[in-house]
Amino acid sequence: MPKIIDNLKEQIQIEAMHQILTNGYSKTTIRSVANGCNIAVGTLYNYFGSKDELIISFMLEDWRECEQMMVEIKSADPEELLQQVHNALNKFIRKYESVFKDEDAQRVFADVLAKKHVQFRARIAKIIEKAVEKSRYEDKEFLSLHISDSIIGWTMADIPFDKQYSIIKLLV
Repeated sequence: MPKIIDNLKEQIQIEAMHQILTNGYSKTTIRSVANGCNIAVGTLYNYFGSKDELIISFMLEDWRECEQMMVEIKSADPEELLQQVHNALNKFIRKYESVFKDEDAQRVFADVLAKKHVQFRARIAKIIEKAVEKSRYEDKEFLSLHISDSIIGWTMADIPFDKQYSIIKLLV
C-alpha cells in the first residue's frame, strides 16, 4: 500500500526552494529534491514535469503574494504608494536574487522571464496609475509603464528607493 503524505506538493515546493536558495540552480536536481522529501523521483514527477516547472511554481506563488501586497496599497500619495510598491518588489527580488544572478538559471529562464517581465510591468503599471494621475504628462498609460519598468530595473540593481524617487518625482 502506498504511503499517503499530506500536502506533498507544498512540501516539494518548500524543499526545492530551500535547495535553490541554499545550493543554487545547478546543484538542485529533481533527485535531490525527492531525496530531501523522502519520496521517489517518480512521485515528484506526479506533481511537476521538470525542475524548471517546479521552480516556476513556487516563484509564481511568491510573485502572486507580492502582487497582492501591491494591489492592497491604499495610499493616494504618490511617494508613499511607490515606496510600498518598491518595498514589495524588493522583498521578492532579494528573496530570489541568487536565482536571478545564476548564469545557468538565466540561460534556462531567459525567454520565460522576458515574457513575464512584460506582464509584470503592465500589472505594476496598473497599480501605480494612482501615482501619476495628477502628472502634467498627457500619456498617463505610458508614464505608468515607464515608471513601472524603472522601478523594476532599479530595484533589481538594488538602488534604494530614495534615489529612485528623486528621479520619479520629476515625472509625477
